[in-house]
Amino acid sequence: MAPSGKEETSSSPPPFSWSELAKDAVWSMKSLVINPEFCRIVVFPLLIAESIAMEVIILNVPYTEIDYSTYMQQIDLIEKGELHYSQVAGDTGPIVYPGGYVWIYSWMKFLTNGIENLRLGQEAFRILYLATLLLVFVAYFLTGAHIRPYLLYLLVLSKRLHSIYVLRLFNDCFATFFSVAAVVALQVAARVKVSGGFTSKNSRWLIVLCLLAADLLAVAISVKMNALLYLPGFLVVVYFLCNENLLKTALVSLFGFLVELGMNSKFLFDSDLQVRTEFISNAFDFGRQFLFEWSVNWKFLGPQLFSSRVFHTALLILHVIVLLAFLFCRWLSKSLIGKSLSQFIRDAITKPHQDTICQDNVIFSPDNSTNFVLWVMTLSNFIGVLFSRSLHYQFLCWYSYSLPYLLYTTGLPMVVITALFAAHEWCWDVYPSTPVSSAVLVSILLIVVVANYLSNPFRIVRQDTKSKEE
Repeated sequence: MAPSGKEETSSSPPPFSWSELAKDAVWSMKSLVINPEFCRIVVFPLLIAESIAMEVIILNVPYTEIDYSTYMQQIDLIEKGELHYSQVAGDTGPIVYPGGYVWIYSWMKFLTNGIENLRLGQEAFRILYLATLLLVFVAYFLTGAHIRPYLLYLLVLSKRLHSIYVLRLFNDCFATFFSVAAVVALQVAARVKVSGGFTSKNSRWLIVLCLLAADLLAVAISVKMNALLYLPGFLVVVYFLCNENLLKTALVSLFGFLVELGMNSKFLFDSDLQVRTEFISNAFDFGRQFLFEWSVNWKFLGPQLFSSRVFHTALLILHVIVLLAFLFCRWLSKSLIGKSLSQFIRDAITKPHQDTICQDNVIFSPDNSTNFVLWVMTLSNFIGVLFSRSLHYQFLCWYSYSLPYLLYTTGLPMVVITALFAAHEWCWDVYPSTPVSSAVLVSILLIVVVANYLSNPFRIVRQDTKSKEE
């Protein structure tokens, strides 16, 4: 058979080139930092690395006793029948936490046999840290905001945060876990709502997820009342998820309130009036005085102003003003709710039992719904942190998981975001805190809040989506 006119050419690999190899290496390194598609690639290596790092810390860094022995002393007194909060105390002071704390640390007391087996307690907190970190990763991915990998790296770089968990065993860590879980539940509810569309399909699952979020947030509050800082954002998100139906929102909130009563029932219903009074005044003491020497955020003011009632009142007023500014000018803006603010208020007042949501509400947006949930919830908490009367070192875990995300939603360049994060970490690593470290910390928190007020995180999502399509 005669050969064809054209000879078949065998394909051969391109010749090796050092320049091409260098280009591939640069592309890979760059993608590991800024390419959203690489986020899922780095998640499990990060979790494994953190698991190993926590174990190394446990094995090589001495445990520091601060409050855990006091927790055990308090739980021991309660287990012996003492329910009067004024009589329940330990080496570092009286009990100041609600019933969820008592329930969790009763289990911790069983696990660690008081303070006899702290290593088991450290391992439990190592697992708690990893579980919380996994939930945070899920929350970031659910935003659909094309989160960059470098934000995930920032989540695991805090030296202080690692010690708060496995070297201190603070109850704040449990409150954070349940708070983040509540946020994720609301994000999942938002995704379910998007899939159901304006016709309200999947409404049963939607209500279940809202109730679950209310349950989780109530448990967080029962561990430590700082979780109340999420409440304004929670009410906004649930109101949207319930189709702007005031009655449905009230029922979800009532369920959370009943869970809260249940978590504290031992002190509210199974005891006399004095026990109830002491419990409420101690576990939910909004006027508690903090020590200036432990303050991380207000050292630059001096002890006299720090303890001033005028200063405390000013912080409360500023907190309310900033929340209202975000509520009416950002979270309830016409571009997000699809109607005027006056119409929104009129619908809530005149049709409290009806669904009044607009089809253009951000909660129906496939690109922005879950991002809106995380943005509102984390900002609600973050604003409260900014205006807290005092931040102690363990309070870092209240909001550290949200800092990379809220820096990203400012729209600032990556270099600036990284620099602000590094400066923030420095503030928390300075011990004891100084006027300079405190001033820098408050400045960074203020920058994040103001920049988020001025920015449009949903514009960032659309730009990232567009660049990816191109």
